[in-house]
Amino acid sequence: MRGRAEYRLPRFRLDRPPKTVACRLSPLPHRLGPRAFSTTLVRFPTVKQLSPAISAIVALTLIAAACTSTPADEPEAAIDSTTAPPASTTQPPESTTSTTQAPPTSSTEAIATVTVEGDLPDDLIMAVAAMLSWQRDERNEMPPLPEGLVEHLVSAPLKTSDTVAVAGTTASIEGGEIAVIETETREVLLAADEGAGWQIVGADPAAGPPWYGEEPRLVMVIGSDARPGENQQRLRADSIHLLTANPSEGNGTILGFPRDSWISTPYGSMKFTSLMAGRGPQVMVDKVVDTWDLPVEGYVVTGFKGFEDLMKSLGSLPIDLPRALPTQAWWDGFRAGEQKLSPQRTLEYARTRKRVPGGDLTRSANQGVVMLAVLRLLQMNDITDAPEIVSVLLDHTWTSLTPTELIQLSATVHALDTDEIVNVVLPGTLGRAGAASVVRLTPAADEMLADLGDDGLLEG
Repeated sequence: MRGRAEYRLPRFRLDRPPKTVACRLSPLPHRLGPRAFSTTLVRFPTVKQLSPAISAIVALTLIAAACTSTPADEPEAAIDSTTAPPASTTQPPESTTSTTQAPPTSSTEAIATVTVEGDLPDDLIMAVAAMLSWQRDERNEMPPLPEGLVEHLVSAPLKTSDTVAVAGTTASIEGGEIAVIETETREVLLAADEGAGWQIVGADPAAGPPWYGEEPRLVMVIGSDARPGENQQRLRADSIHLLTANPSEGNGTILGFPRDSWISTPYGSMKFTSLMAGRGPQVMVDKVVDTWDLPVEGYVVTGFKGFEDLMKSLGSLPIDLPRALPTQAWWDGFRAGEQKLSPQRTLEYARTRKRVPGGDLTRSANQGVVMLAVLRLLQMNDITDAPEIVSVLLDHTWTSLTPTELIQLSATVHALDTDEIVNVVLPGTLGRAGAASVVRLTPAADEMLADLGDDGLLEG
């Protein structure tokens, strides 16, 4: 169901005032002060139930006593006597008049809430309404939110009003559902439901930069060497990149690993490309995390056919090629400069490495050029298209990322300035390991990886 969510607090009223009994109660002893109050709880022994007649007499007696009894401090009435009382040497207590003003009437302001209207699922509308109501009045209960988002909204709160109109899109993916919501003031909310209900997991307030997860974001993107029909996650890795992003700053890094990088592993020394074969992509992520202490969130893997099909979904790719590439055995070469590449030609460009200066290192840099061009192409869509784009991406890839991470990263695309993204390849030297041609990473590569972990950027 879709519609409207409104938060209202319960109201209480008395249909009629309570009945009262008017009587004058004696003040507490003067020595306690004119403003003293007694809060002592007195317990009476249990007695047998009295008959109705006796109960009535006792009740009337107690009321009469309360309303007519003489306070202990007040002097008793004078008694006629022929003998004058002796003169008192003790001065009577000085009469004190205390005028205590009643405290000002407490006019508690009603808790402000937000009504959200939009063509979205009702439970999602309710989650947005809870979020905005908490933003408007902190006396409302705070819904489940990432800690970093809560801190971010303290300095950059969202705009709220009595009623907020929203629009957006949702998508069902493996692991749950994702959504992007845009308010009438053009502020953006990200939401995910991983089984516990919709939760807001990101925001782009007008008052400040976006918060799309803890920064820097860092994901490994792997292109499998498997052909159609082969296990895409259990053969060699044809391309290996780390992608970092700081959506609040709009910058990031595309860092390429030469596929033939010679590395040490628990399985022996081998090319980095061979580590995934028979073991899967998570082993490659673990290698990077364990060796260089990088906070890699997860991986995205695709194969040749998956990449080409993905590009068919996006359309022709506008790209500016920095260098011409020679003709290969199975396809023509490429001229330098601006052009549009078909999905098939995009894949061919990303695979070209024979008779290319720099060989594997240059090919890795060219793959980064393709990634930047795809990023610019995706930015031509509206951010509310992100859930559908994620759904399409997952049709042609495998990933270890959660729905929350996927919608955050997809929204991050729209927060980046492609001119502020550095495309670089780890430095290495060509060599041999036995009969195999390999790339031996230089000490500078270790320094770059260590630097990347600080803020997702490279110095210089």
